[in-house]
Amino acid sequence: MTTRVALVTGAARGIGRHIACTLARDGYAVAVVDINFDGYREFRDENEHGSVLDELHDLNADVLAVEADTTDAAALQECTSAIIDRWGELNALVCNAGGGTGPLDGNRPSAIDLDDLDIVLRRNLIGTIATVTAALPALTLGGDGSIITMSSLNGVEPTSDGSYAHYGIAKAAVAHYTRYLAKDLAPRGIRANCVAPGIIATGRLTQRMREAPQANADLKSQLTRVGSPNDIAGLVRYLASPESVYMTGQVLRIDGGV
Repeated sequence: MTTRVALVTGAARGIGRHIACTLARDGYAVAVVDINFDGYREFRDENEHGSVLDELHDLNADVLAVEADTTDAAALQECTSAIIDRWGELNALVCNAGGGTGPLDGNRPSAIDLDDLDIVLRRNLIGTIATVTAALPALTLGGDGSIITMSSLNGVEPTSDGSYAHYGIAKAAVAHYTRYLAKDLAPRGIRANCVAPGIIATGRLTQRMREAPQANADLKSQLTRVGSPNDIAGLVRYLASPESVYMTGQVLRIDGGV
């Protein structure tokens, strides 16, 4: 059986780390990209598990690691060339890198900090576009490529009090970019879908909730729990696989029924 190949950005910790390891357990060769593979050390809830590279090594995964910013087009092109040289093609691209900035109760739509807006647009939208653009040559070689982008519940509907609008705007843009991408790439046999997670218990979120306990009100879901990174990884695993071959242009909420 031919080994399938995946590229996961923002893979050092949190959701991206769980996605990379889930795909590796399924037998994928995995290229992982992050701006800092030691970034997990910043969050005490993730610091005890070692790096994603350690975990992938323990899984005996075939791994290519690239430390780069996803807005660095040259570095991403080098990554794509390395994937082609090593494995010949790319089957799944997971554009997970992103994130917010500023306090959770700040950046209301009537008072958005433009510097913060620029940061989140670059981290989320520009980084996703740059990654897709760089990876397309390898995805085309695969013949059945799947692109998975990462939006957010905040990109589908506003927060209950209208805060953190800059992040929601950026994530909404990622979702709509994915819809356009699906139409553009369908003739090449490449699918594009977007995942919109709700509240997920990553190390970053857990730390932020400690800093803004009043935001705990937004944690409620019909399933009466907070999501885990593995919940997201399971959906991405499906979207990356041939099992989802008839699905494209979709924005999939995974939020416990908020």
